[in-house]
Amino acid sequence: MNDFLPAQKDKKLPERLTLPCEFDKETGLIEFWSGKTTLSKDGRTRTGSGNIFFEIAPKPNVLFEFESDEQPEAVEVLESKFNTEQFGIHQLSCDQPIGPMTVNVTNTNKLNYFSGHLGEHIEPDPHFDSIKYLTINGPDLFGKIIEGSDSVFKGRTETKVDGFEIVIDQIKEKKKNIQFPFVFTHIIEVRFKKSSTNSGIDVIGSVLQKTLSFMCGRWVGLVGPWGYSDTGKLNRAFPRVTMVSMNPPGLSWYDRMVMGTFEELFSCLFHAYNEPEKYKVITTGIGWYIESEMSAGFIEGSIILQQAALESFAWLDLVDRTQRYSKSKFKKLHAAEKIRQLLKVYSIPSEIPAKCEEILSYANDNNLKEIDLPEVLVHIRNSLVHGTPSKVMKLFSRRNGSHERVGLWYQINGLLAQAILAIVGYQGKITCRSLDVEFSHSAIKDVPWRKYES
Repeated sequence: MNDFLPAQKDKKLPERLTLPCEFDKETGLIEFWSGKTTLSKDGRTRTGSGNIFFEIAPKPNVLFEFESDEQPEAVEVLESKFNTEQFGIHQLSCDQPIGPMTVNVTNTNKLNYFSGHLGEHIEPDPHFDSIKYLTINGPDLFGKIIEGSDSVFKGRTETKVDGFEIVIDQIKEKKKNIQFPFVFTHIIEVRFKKSSTNSGIDVIGSVLQKTLSFMCGRWVGLVGPWGYSDTGKLNRAFPRVTMVSMNPPGLSWYDRMVMGTFEELFSCLFHAYNEPEKYKVITTGIGWYIESEMSAGFIEGSIILQQAALESFAWLDLVDRTQRYSKSKFKKLHAAEKIRQLLKVYSIPSEIPAKCEEILSYANDNNLKEIDLPEVLVHIRNSLVHGTPSKVMKLFSRRNGSHERVGLWYQINGLLAQAILAIVGYQGKITCRSLDVEFSHSAIKDVPWRKYES
């Protein structure tokens, strides 16, 4: 339950974070800035009215529009049809809190209307004491009780990492309507002990998005940020949005009833940033995990991504980090054995779950050397990538072939999620896909590599 008795409203509770901007509740439209401005390129400057706005449908995007005060002559309009110089990178002069920006003109109309996408700020960014984001299609996060506009609910998540504090509040008191493909779900505020620069907030924003997306099994969008001074004055607005996937929620190892997941996972990923090579492999793997969870390239394409990610993690952990294998010895291992050894280090079970009869049947019918998930993964992946026409025909002509591949995809992505969590050092709980349970909460278990305090 997310709502509480009316009597609880009499208690003094923290109020939900204020929105960084107003947005249209029907259309999701945000106007970042509008006013008189100039559009310049190669010494040519036009004066007119500009507008920078965010639209949530049909797909979240930040755009600009500019309408010149000058009315072009007929000959200029004719010449423009054979001239592409009006397209490309321009400079748009905006007042604060936006400031001058580069823009990419992708559409014009009679030389007095220009539109397209935003580029980068031209002026140096000021320092910020806090920043805010709007979140699109974020995960359910139950935490501290706060007071919204018309109810009291569990909607606040807080964590402290190094020199900053993160507060995440739900926007909607009621359950979000998943009939809409994109919905604003949270306000995020990051408060710094010391003023931070743009480079600092870019790292935090990147880790925030990857943490929330990894928890959801789909891309969670961040709009902004908006940067504030210690007095709460808005210093700079960043009109941008990250990649975001549509509702409804996807599959995930994360369960909303498990408290503290975001706090621990964000800390793990943020500290991994200090090891650039490790962070690169981890974030690439998270991207492949999310794309696989969303069936990128259909189930077969996802299976190929899964093996690539698991082998990358095996190299990172067994060769680069722990040096359990030399480079030459590791390269000689069969692909399935590389994955098997990675899982073994963290006590992640690799056997075929008892409920997965189709996968077991595939392994037996093909007389595989090892009857486990890594062996089946590599065998099917090789049939897809390196197979002759006869091998591919054999794979797709199996009576229960689609069930075999779907079952394998589902189980392997569970192993991939665990591999990522183990390598970053997560010690919390996960939803185990290998268990045959009636209710999902019965599948919530401690990670198999968890270290218990004595």
